[in-house]
Amino acid sequence: MAKEKGKSKIGWFGLTLISTVVVVLTASSIFFFNLFPFDVQSFFTSDKQTTEEEDSGIASEETMEDVEQVQETVGKEHQDIGKFVSSKHDLYNETTGYGGIGDLDWDKQIEQAEHIEVTLEDKIPSVKNQTLKNDLTNVRELADQTMENKDTDNVRELHRMFHDLDIALNSYNGSDKIWNVTETLKEDVQKVPK
Repeated sequence: MAKEKGKSKIGWFGLTLISTVVVVLTASSIFFFNLFPFDVQSFFTSDKQTTEEEDSGIASEETMEDVEQVQETVGKEHQDIGKFVSSKHDLYNETTGYGGIGDLDWDKQIEQAEHIEVTLEDKIPSVKNQTLKNDLTNVRELADQTMENKDTDNVRELHRMFHDLDIALNSYNGSDKIWNVTETLKEDVQKVPK
């Protein structure tokens, strides 16, 4: 490099090299963060906060005993509803789980919401348990809102409701997490002394 009055000249080659490096780093960063969703909030929440939030929904042994009681009563009385709930829960696990909620196929979500609405319209009148009937009515309303608004929060809530109902009606054991978004499980969780 040539020096002029105590200053160094970078020259056209140096400027080109620096510009190329900056452009490549910027493009790589944009590509990386679009490919792998990055949660900025995780830097501002402590590990203790995150762990407490995650643990708050994990069912205790006592809660699981209550859930088993619901499975033995409400679940056995409504096996056809249980099969429907299980199939929809599987669908939502596939389409929204592991970060899929950020990249929804809205045509598929609308199609599923229509199927939920039509199926529950036929099944709700035959449900004997009032709390389950209320939950299924809420699911149907969420499906209707999903078709109207294409709102990600509605899809997330549908997934959580099917998750909790799958635990309540079936022997779903894919997760110990209970979201407490259904009346069917809320009643039993509230009965448990803390």
